[in-house]
Amino acid sequence: MSDPLGRHAVALASVREVAARAGAQRVVLLVDEGDDAVPTMVEWAEGGTFEVTEGGVTEQIDPAALAGVVPAVTPDVLPLPPTALTVDAETGELAAPIGALAGIAGAIVDLAAAFGGRSVATAEFATREPDLPLALAARQGERVVAQIGSETFAFPEGWP
Repeated sequence: MSDPLGRHAVALASVREVAARAGAQRVVLLVDEGDDAVPTMVEWAEGGTFEVTEGGVTEQIDPAALAGVVPAVTPDVLPLPPTALTVDAETGELAAPIGALAGIAGAIVDLAAAFGGRSVATAEFATREPDLPLALAARQGERVVAQIGSETFAFPEGWP
């Protein structure tokens, strides 16, 4: 059986897997292999919509096209429900069940690392404050960054 999406299929399946396991509303993976390679953005949004953007062209992907595609990452995390995540944009304080935040951050780091180069993964999570989602961004070997509203905070070096 041939792969209907070529080299993007595994990235799409991986984004979907991380979103499902971590309970994210949206997951975006920028696959940037460096050098002369054209970066590709793969996105999954709540409701199961997929998009691939490459060279300035965005294409909608039918989720059914991913049937049988094995993701590159299958993180061992539990979905984080919005009621379990409290944020304060002014102080940068985050409150979640012990280990939950580290688990989802680790899943995002693993997603970026699975595609190498300068690839970056981001995920957005609902919180107790409907107007203040938490976004996490990660690149292998760099600090995880959180965004709450318009404020950005970097986690300590080496975390999670």
